[in-house]
Amino acid sequence: MVAGAGQVEQFTVLSVVSRILGRTLQESVSEALGRDIRILFEHEEGARDGNGALSVCFINIRRRPGDSDREYELTNEGEKFRNPPLLLRSQYLVSAWAKPPTDQELLGAALRTFLDRPYLDARGMEEEAAIGYAGVPSVDMATLSVEEHRQIAGGFGMPIAPSVLYSVDIRLQSGKSTPIKRVRERVIDYRKIEG
Repeated sequence: MVAGAGQVEQFTVLSVVSRILGRTLQESVSEALGRDIRILFEHEEGARDGNGALSVCFINIRRRPGDSDREYELTNEGEKFRNPPLLLRSQYLVSAWAKPPTDQELLGAALRTFLDRPYLDARGMEEEAAIGYAGVPSVDMATLSVEEHRQIAGGFGMPIAPSVLYSVDIRLQSGKSTPIKRVRERVIDYRKIEG
């Protein structure tokens, strides 16, 4: 654990992951297609207009198995044990918005983005503290059935568009910690007490 990482509010990890996914897609897909592609975090009317757009919609979060022991920290205030983190898997629906078959071109460029860059690319101290305190999360493609796609799109109030489901494993750091009190020396004095 990096000293001082708790100074940034790590509970922002969900929104930080969404922003990193959006930025990565915007840069990579725009470069691949040679035109500026908009990134949306919800469906908008007119998303298919112009050069098209990609939406990154946060769907859900689930608890995942793994090692979640309490964490050792060395801070300016001394040594601490932080309560165990919450191990999570968040899911994001990436949808392509353009007229067919350009929408498929957008989705193909998005697929290639995370094929070539399978890890979140944090920039700046806030992003690194939010996602990177326990490693660099990977972006993994997940299975999405037609029925699941229909339900998710309906839940967001948007039509079905060419889409892919991605999952990202993250850790939510506990806000509670306990100082470690070390015993430096223990002196036992045996004396004969006369009565």
